[in-house]
Amino acid sequence: MASPNPALTSARTEAEYFDGLVTSEGDFNPLAESGWEVLRQRFLEFVSPTGALRVLDIGCGTGESRKLYASHAAAYVGVDLASRALEIAQRKFPADRWLCADARELPFPDGSFDLVAYSSVLHHIPDFPVALREGWRVLRPGGHVFAFDPNLLHPAMALFRHPRSPLYTAQGVSPNEAPLLPARLRAAFAGAGFVNVRQRAQSDLPYRQVAPRVLNACLRAYNFADHWFEQVGLGRWFGTFVITAGRKP
Repeated sequence: MASPNPALTSARTEAEYFDGLVTSEGDFNPLAESGWEVLRQRFLEFVSPTGALRVLDIGCGTGESRKLYASHAAAYVGVDLASRALEIAQRKFPADRWLCADARELPFPDGSFDLVAYSSVLHHIPDFPVALREGWRVLRPGGHVFAFDPNLLHPAMALFRHPRSPLYTAQGVSPNEAPLLPARLRAAFAGAGFVNVRQRAQSDLPYRQVAPRVLNACLRAYNFADHWFEQVGLGRWFGTFVITAGRKP
């Protein structure tokens, strides 16, 4: 009997988790609107989009990340593993294209897009460098890549969200989820062939809700502390998320 394919298994378990989450909660949007706006400003800073772009948004979920890129998109395609999340996205934004597909095997020809975005998704893919190489393939020469993911250097992420931490809690964490080190991300982007790789961490990304639910009682204090983490300069290195961008030669 053949051994199960680890890549297919990881994709299936992630899809099942987020489909179940969307079914029980009705949507999935942990960030406050001001947090999305901070990420949108970082996208503008790192990519400096000009003209109307063909955008591929990998990890689009229910369509919340669309707001980062839509004002610069001539055409927007959202990709995710969770089919129920995509159904919500389709209802919210019927003029856009939404596809259920694996980031490691995209159903597009070479050079199809001007921008490939990984919207908080690489940390859900155990072999994420494969996904980056696939993004490089479907990106046109001169096109840009942009990604944001939880940062393992952030104290809360290291203590409560990394599987190797003694304080790790699996509640609210998908089966393959683990925050990433900035250096590992940077090396993977360069290894996939991207040049002019830029990176910084980012705090001041307030959450609307977190899991376990009991922590929501402390969320206002956490968001206030995270705001000042950015203001004093620590967020640039140890922020909640790490933002990475580059270009295809």
